[in-house]
Amino acid sequence: MVASTAAFALARMPFRGRGLVFGVIVSTLFLPAFVFLMPNYLMIDRLGWTDSVWALVVPGAAGAFGVFFLRQFMVNLPVELEEAAALDGANQWAVFRRVVLPNTRPALATLAVLAFLGNWNDYIWPVYVLFSPERLTLPAGLRLLQGAYVTDYPSIMAGAVVASVPVIVLFVLTQRFVIEGVARSGLKG
Repeated sequence: MVASTAAFALARMPFRGRGLVFGVIVSTLFLPAFVFLMPNYLMIDRLGWTDSVWALVVPGAAGAFGVFFLRQFMVNLPVELEEAAALDGANQWAVFRRVVLPNTRPALATLAVLAFLGNWNDYIWPVYVLFSPERLTLPAGLRLLQGAYVTDYPSIMAGAVVASVPVIVLFVLTQRFVIEGVARSGLKG
């Protein structure tokens, strides 16, 4: 939700410095993810969210890629839809909620799949913020099967197969939206 509101503001609302703000957001895509590891950890620690699900969810809620991807999609939406809603008396929030969000459903589904894949496969961040073995994500939990002197390879391979099943099921269910979202986000007009 945070990425979609930021993308809407950058795509449709004229304000001073809009290009600069968008440039700064896009420039953060060029930084390696490890640069944000310590600041994100300090923020999560000060909020008291270490070893909780909030530590996994909140830092990824407004990623720069999501803002960039949704903005590119929203720029290509016809302005006439928003103008018609404004003529009917809708304010900016109503235009966003009732006109823009329903039309960006393919892009939102694509972003949801990409965000799920990124978070599902993440190893480093859960190892830093989750300490209880029962709270670890699957990729981070698989490392517990590797010991100092012996490694249980059959269990690790079974865990890898189990880890791939939700990803495959998610893609099969959302394939149509993903293909439409990727195809429409790169077209002009």
